[in-house]
Amino acid sequence: MSSLRNTFLLFIMFLVVMGTAYAAGTKLLFSDVDVKVGSKTSKNLDDGDTIDDEAEPGDTVEFRIEVKNNFTNAEDLEIEDITVEVTIEEVDDGDDMDEESADFDLKAGRDKRVTLKFQLPLEIEEDTFDVTIHAEGEDENGTDHERDMTLRLDVEKENHLLKITRTSLSPAEVSCNRKNVQLGTSVINIGNEDEEDVSVQVLNSDLGIDLKENIGELTAEPNEDESRFSKTYSFNVPNDAEAGSYPVIARVLYDEDRKKAEETQTLTVSDCATAKSEPKETSESAESEDVTVITPTTGRTTTTVIQPPAGTTVTSESFLKSNAFVTGIIIAEVIAVIVGIVLVIALFRRRG
Repeated sequence: MSSLRNTFLLFIMFLVVMGTAYAAGTKLLFSDVDVKVGSKTSKNLDDGDTIDDEAEPGDTVEFRIEVKNNFTNAEDLEIEDITVEVTIEEVDDGDDMDEESADFDLKAGRDKRVTLKFQLPLEIEEDTFDVTIHAEGEDENGTDHERDMTLRLDVEKENHLLKITRTSLSPAEVSCNRKNVQLGTSVINIGNEDEEDVSVQVLNSDLGIDLKENIGELTAEPNEDESRFSKTYSFNVPNDAEAGSYPVIARVLYDEDRKKAEETQTLTVSDCATAKSEPKETSESAESEDVTVITPTTGRTTTTVIQPPAGTTVTSESFLKSNAFVTGIIIAEVIAVIVGIVLVIALFRRRG
């Protein structure tokens, strides 16, 4: 039994010695680590620290890490292909979130700052999560250099908090067809408490829109269907609504109507263009036209162009009357010729 214990102690001592040798051998250092949570920054963090500021669901967490090549100028070895990776463990419904920098080189004694950002999930447990920071590279002699740091990130949530995650209008602009405008909305419980008697409203007083629905309970369990709600609401725009922009509000009331969440979408109402018929021009408003009158005479045809005075209106009726007058003249001339011939014949008979 004692031999087994001695073997175990020797193994532990070996690990300690190897770890000390490794720590002494690596020339990659974290010379400065700052973490920004939301709008607040925790500076000069060391291995094992808890980040000062608590994160909330959906927060942006930014890691600013300064890495140093700790070789001296006398040793003058460059560390190449360095990468920095940050992992927030089990934060996304049990899955890790991780980001890695682009690779870079560092000459002896030089340092470089890299920034890695995370967007925390909206649906997240209130808990403390481990954050690991790992840097690695290789020097010019082919020796690997690594450095690790562990931080802790606290996530806290409000007891009562609902958030509208989506609103959309379809169509966003209406003119002649003002029926069946649709507003889609999605709501999620990101607080610590279940919410009962949650109601959704769609509102615009100018357009007479006032829709309300009690959707019941939204639980506080992240990543469950019972904690979410989505629906599309339809409404009509009055025909007499004036052209303009109208804010359509999606509002959620909860915690016995003491709290609300709301988002606004803008609906544009345009005038409905109507076609206007152009008045037809009558013959009375037509431009003056040339009138041609053909008058037959004995032995030849004469073409006479008559220009009506300016402002004179020429109609088909006046043209017909003009033809009747010409016809009368022709008939009279023919009769006169026949009478003349008869008189000439009678005169020759008397002389004979």
